Order: sequence, then structure tokens, then C-alpha cells
Amino acid sequence: MQHYRQTWMFASEAGGQLFGTISSDAVSVEIATGPYPGDERSRCRYRSNSKAAQQAIEQQAKNGSLYLGEWHTHAEDRPSASSLDSDAMQRLIANSRLNSSALLMLIVGLKKTADGMALFTVTSDASKQWALSSGD
Repeated sequence: MQHYRQTWMFASEAGGQLFGTISSDAVSVEIATGPYPGDERSRCRYRSNSKAAQQAIEQQAKNGSLYLGEWHTHAEDRPSASSLDSDAMQRLIANSRLNSSALLMLIVGLKKTADGMALFTVTSDASKQWALSSGD
């Protein structure tokens, strides 16, 4: 994901899916896929190629990984979710068969530190932003 940070003036947003495991005490993101050929990408917009994303979900399920949510980039130091981001996640939840009642949305900004990322848990009726730290 860090490879796709929008560090130059004309870089387009990029994104993909998050996969991993869920236990009683933790959600572990182990794999991030994408971007894919056919994604719609511009400086301030990203929309995943739905067929490629579904293929990734099916392949990761065969490998034992759960679909946990989505990631994408923003061209800002400390990213925040836009109304388009929230709407896209709500549509995804409404139109998908999920293994959980929530999805993760990770936004990767320009800064390489923890405050250069924003992590949200999104449900059908709410969104919660998590505080991230570098673990130091």
C-alpha cells in the first residue's frame, strides 16, 4: 500500500481489498490486494474493478483468509474519509454477503507514520475511526 501513496502531483488514487483473520480478541489484516487493471482511478477518486475484486475475494477465501474490507489512498498528509468514501462503504455493506457485521476501511495518506493512515470500522448504520500508533 505504501508503494501507491500519492507522493507526486499527478498520482492517482489506488486501492484494493484487505484480508486476514478474526479471533475473539483481534482482527488481523494479513494481505492487501490491488490495485487491479480496469480500476477507475483519478487524483481524487478510486473505484475498484468489481470483477477483479470479487476474484481476489474468492481466491483469498480458498486460501483461508476472510474479506475484511477496503483500502485506498488519499493525496493528503493525514487522510480523512470523504462522503464518497462513506457512501461507497455503505453500498458495499448493503449489497454484499459478509462474514461479519462490519468492514474495515483503511485510507493511506502521504505521511509514512501512523498519523498518515486512517482506519475505520464501518457498519450499516455507523462508522468509527480508530486511533493508530506506531507501537513505539
